[in-house]
Amino acid sequence: MEKLTYDQIEFGLTNEDVSTRKEFAECRDYQPTPEQIERGLTDASSEVRARFADRKDYIPTAAQIERGLTDTEVNVRYTFAEREDYTPTHEQMERGLKDPHRFVRLLFAQRKDSMH
Repeated sequence: MEKLTYDQIEFGLTNEDVSTRKEFAECRDYQPTPEQIERGLTDASSEVRARFADRKDYIPTAAQIERGLTDTEVNVRYTFAEREDYTPTHEQMERGLKDPHRFVRLLFAQRKDSMH
């Protein structure tokens, strides 16, 4: 298989069809640019946001982590909660332990236990 070009990647990540954006967000055949990461993490589709949150080929910024942990959709919050490449702030820990979704609370409880 040929390597994807920048234009092909951009076409997929900006496609109006959400299933195409999801597929490209999940594809690990390229290294997204910081702009592509930011766009993916702010996509209208929570499925695209979660797929970008799950990528391990970048380190999210503090703002991206905060936005992910406060996303309205649980799949995005959960995916950011399970990342291990950042240390949650005290406020993020407290909020995570009170999250409406039990799996998010569980992930934060596990983090808290491992910090002691």
